[in-house]
Amino acid sequence: MPRRARSRWTIRGSSPVNRLRSLAVGAAALAALCGAAHAAPASCDRACLVALADRYADALVAHDAARLPTAPNVRFTENLVPLTFGREGLWRTANGRRDFNIYAADPARGDVVWIGIVKENDTPEMLGVRLKVVNRRITEAETVVGRVGLSAAATVPGPRPDFARVEPAATRSSREKLIAIASSNWDAMEQGDGSLAPYAADCERYDNGRKTTNGPSPGPAAAGSEPAAAAGKDIGDLGCFGQMNSGRFRNGNKVDPRRVWAVDREHGLVVGLYTPNVPGTARQLTLRNGQVLKMGPDEMIPFTIVQAEMFKIVDGQISRVEVVLGPRVPFGMRSPFDKATPWERR
Repeated sequence: MPRRARSRWTIRGSSPVNRLRSLAVGAAALAALCGAAHAAPASCDRACLVALADRYADALVAHDAARLPTAPNVRFTENLVPLTFGREGLWRTANGRRDFNIYAADPARGDVVWIGIVKENDTPEMLGVRLKVVNRRITEAETVVGRVGLSAAATVPGPRPDFARVEPAATRSSREKLIAIASSNWDAMEQGDGSLAPYAADCERYDNGRKTTNGPSPGPAAAGSEPAAAAGKDIGDLGCFGQMNSGRFRNGNKVDPRRVWAVDREHGLVVGLYTPNVPGTARQLTLRNGQVLKMGPDEMIPFTIVQAEMFKIVDGQISRVEVVLGPRVPFGMRSPFDKATPWERR
């Protein structure tokens, strides 16, 4: 009787049951290997995130979203308003880009923030962009465009090198501490008490590229020696501490939400969307130096300010603040990213 030809898939020395078990185990192992190989490139490290931010900037200026790796139905907003990704807003009007780039990368959350300068119909404007990246594809793009009169986007020479400086590993603060320090800036603003936030003596703030602090920030011990803001005038001659300590912003203003876009521990950066809400109810303010400041008509109406703000934190102190100052919008207006439904906040 002729011998039965042995299949090339026969597992020698095993029963039919064992053969099936072995095949199942082998198939599972092969699937795991293939899955691991497929999933390995899905994570996006700092270099990957920054590269995507650069590609976004190039695609924006080229009006060509097809250049980008995107997930279906990308959620996109511009100055809090949901728009069609790649087809509306700055996607149609950007026509150039300056060599001004600040990045904050948060690989743990898959977020990257780019602050840069683009030309919109030949007018330079500051721009803040948050990208959410999942499996190396952009799923969200949130933008703040500085279309306001206060701007130095056309003349600022370049980004502050401080934001690109890597902090020594031994002195880096935890993620939670960095967020708390950034948030304390808003506590100081709301309460008119500069001592609530740890400002470095050399702290500087820039709004749309324009330096808006013009003095030292000596802190509570030397607060009395700072120049006093004259009644009816701005407080631009003060530093970070002095401006918040002056009481100038104690007009019922509440900064809500304070949503963090990214935490970059390596560079000591926290950046987020922060929206001060001014109720328009204050007719006058008594500054900390005793002067009485009457509110102008532009502050006696309710409004909310849209701004993306990046904090450089060194040794536990706020050292530099870069702001993309967006428009005033109706009081209490919220980004779709801050709402669970049209009627319910997150």
